[in-house]
Amino acid sequence: MADPAAGGAMVPAAGGGSVWANGAPRFGDMVWAKVKSHPWWPGHIYSVSLTDDEEVHRGYRYGLVLVAFFGDKSYGWFEPSELVPFEEHFTEKAAQGGSTRSSFAGAVAEAVDEVARRSALALLCPCKSPDAFRPHPSDGNFLLVDVPAFDTDADYHPDQIQAARQRFVPRKALDYLLDAAVTQRDAAEKAARTVPGMEMAALFSAYRRAVFSPIDNTYAQAFGVDPELALAAEQKAAAERAQRGGTAISWLGPHVHGEGEGTALHIDPLWCSLAIGIYISMYTICQNRYVNQSIQSNWF
Repeated sequence: MADPAAGGAMVPAAGGGSVWANGAPRFGDMVWAKVKSHPWWPGHIYSVSLTDDEEVHRGYRYGLVLVAFFGDKSYGWFEPSELVPFEEHFTEKAAQGGSTRSSFAGAVAEAVDEVARRSALALLCPCKSPDAFRPHPSDGNFLLVDVPAFDTDADYHPDQIQAARQRFVPRKALDYLLDAAVTQRDAAEKAARTVPGMEMAALFSAYRRAVFSPIDNTYAQAFGVDPELALAAEQKAAAERAQRGGTAISWLGPHVHGEGEGTALHIDPLWCSLAIGIYISMYTICQNRYVNQSIQSNWF
């Protein structure tokens, strides 16, 4: 079966006009789609060649695009004109609620996680992680990618990886840090509530993982810690957190888990440690460049 969304192929939009930069959505584009009795739901354009769900295959019609939804892992076929881009409509659509607020919040959190993972793709290199990129067993046009700090076996097309690398502009990233050093409240707000801010936060996290060794021998010598045991303990703790299924949705506010469970605001320890490192870096850069400016900060 020919799949118009496979391999990043163009998909003709139905009717006149299009909200898509290239005239039509491509494989991997993140979108919002309206499903009956549900709010606009986040998803991404997918390829039917990557799923063995017979119902999905039977639903194919020429001109439709397949959307894989975040949250419940379901699929849907849509006219391109029935979809809107994820980033441009994020603030409006993410504020939806209603009777599905709990499951919707989880879906949006997964979408935000995917935004971060795609940003981190820019700094993922086979030279350090030889097994990070593997041919997809279902379709050789695609890859299975393991992005550190995220789930393994993510489906990506080589064009997406190339696009992520092209979006990484070192000068732009440095300018973002320099500006954030003197407008830290705004920077923290953007990192929590805007797609570009989330992408930058993920990029800095990926950069730290790329340039710093997971085993810090200097720290170990200073504090008498066995670095191998410390790393193993950290990995075990991360696995236990993942098994519990806690989801960090601090930008959405309190997250209701279910009836009778109360309301809890999750703070991701990884984000906290990353934020501290980033702000220390920003503060150091700021001192070097803005020596005559008075900086008032909530972090220092």
